[in-house]
Amino acid sequence: MIEHFNHGYITLPVAFVVSMTGSALGLFIARHARRQDALGRRALWLVLAAFAIGGTGIWVMHFVAMLGFDIAEASLLYDPLLTTLSAVTAVVVVACGLLVIGLGRYSVLKLACAGLFTGVGVAAMHYMGMAALSSEVELVHRTGYVAAAVVIAVVAATTALWMAWRLERVAAMWLAAVVMALAVNLMHYTAMLGVQIGGQSGEQAHGAHSMDLIFPMATLTAIVLLVLIFTVVTVPTEEELRTEARMSSIEQGFASGN
Repeated sequence: MIEHFNHGYITLPVAFVVSMTGSALGLFIARHARRQDALGRRALWLVLAAFAIGGTGIWVMHFVAMLGFDIAEASLLYDPLLTTLSAVTAVVVVACGLLVIGLGRYSVLKLACAGLFTGVGVAAMHYMGMAALSSEVELVHRTGYVAAAVVIAVVAATTALWMAWRLERVAAMWLAAVVMALAVNLMHYTAMLGVQIGGQSGEQAHGAHSMDLIFPMATLTAIVLLVLIFTVVTVPTEEELRTEARMSSIEQGFASGN
């Protein structure tokens, strides 16, 4: 029997809050990226936004939700290499999407292409994470649920990229983060509802238990979040930048007058 909330429903709100936080940080960082005229600096900020959205908003949410996944009378172990590769995939595909949208002239075609690539990549990240699972039983993914999860991922990714390009107001960004978190969770649990047991795999489970991965994952996530939060807090707002520009102009006027 498959259980999606083995530790109770606590994993559901935790996964949602983690996803919302990562999405919000990514949107704030993307807003700052749009203010950069130099392409190199803009690209750097967009990559940071990808760590927030792809790393925390998507992959960590996936990992937290998977803590509740269990199969009665079967072991579930994780391949550390594939698990790490799935995290890298989430960051890379989101970074590619943000760079396509954030560099050069914006167009609906670019948004559609970037959203399709990023969405398919996010879905691939999910199923790569599932492939990292090792068990005595074989896990089968029903085609209809896979297709639905991919469609949700593409729509969510396209919407997220559009929001990262357009939104300016803080309230709108937090609302967008809630929408993004809902979409990411919907994609994950849609895909998980399509999982069924196909029989015995004929192999012994190998890898690491999810509980063994919690401490390194939580430590790395905390470090990344602290760095991103510090970055967002210390970045000057648009009003502060305008004030600084006015003060600089006044100082230059006094200097030229003397």
